[in-house]
Amino acid sequence: MGQDGPGAWSVSISDENGEIQKITLSDKGDASIPILVENNGITTITVSLDCTSPFDAQVSCPGDLSVAAGENTTVYGVVSGVDVLNYAASTSELFEVTGTVIARQGVPIALPGDTASDDVQLEIPEVFNLEVRIDDPVGPMNAGADTILRVFVQNNGNIADRVSETDVSVDCTLITVGSQTSEITNKEIAPGATITANLVFEAALSHPSRSCDVDIQIVSQGSDGSQTSTDSTRIEVQAATGESGDKEPVDDGSGTVEVVTTGLPHIGVLGTGTSLLIAAFIRRKV
Repeated sequence: MGQDGPGAWSVSISDENGEIQKITLSDKGDASIPILVENNGITTITVSLDCTSPFDAQVSCPGDLSVAAGENTTVYGVVSGVDVLNYAASTSELFEVTGTVIARQGVPIALPGDTASDDVQLEIPEVFNLEVRIDDPVGPMNAGADTILRVFVQNNGNIADRVSETDVSVDCTLITVGSQTSEITNKEIAPGATITANLVFEAALSHPSRSCDVDIQIVSQGSDGSQTSTDSTRIEVQAATGESGDKEPVDDGSGTVEVVTTGLPHIGVLGTGTSLLIAAFIRRKV
């Protein structure tokens, strides 16, 4: 508050609801600060404003402004460039604005005029940012066997969080996925920390040779489901084959040809055996 009496004036951080106690930065580290200058005196005043902000922010403070007697003016200071991930969520420090009267009725004041100031708590927001990553397989998987893919969940936010849901999908129906996603679900992850799980994928013995796309998605519990992360990889499956016999192409119904071993002897063998039987029969008859 400035001087009392007919020259009374004030500076406050206020909006239409009154004086503000706390302003939370956006996830991008910026905020707009409403600064109200009220002149309850009988002369027009020119006020110079100075703003200071915490968190190594860039600050844009309004320039000098003139406020007529009995009037009030709202201007905005702008805070930007705060790296909110460098600070714990809900950390708060003071943003301060100071006003100094530099002229009355347009006449500059030779000596520094009276001052008024106000401050507000500037708060770091809660940033929920879980990231999932799934390793690529080291090589192809044989039908009838399994492979293990390592899954990582990292907390890139500034507050502890959990994975509320984990969804793994494979576009090959003959591959089953293990239940190891429980190892990364509903486990608290501190900011900057990572948790892992070894996810088992098993291919049926009848699986054809084909590429199978794997997708994994997680949901942040702290964000009430609004923040998700996905990753994907590809598993190459090689069909099982017998040690001998012909291989007949069989359509597995998905557009992929599966090679199945029939177990029947080669036609050359059948032909030779038949010829020998016929020759023996002829010799006995003669």
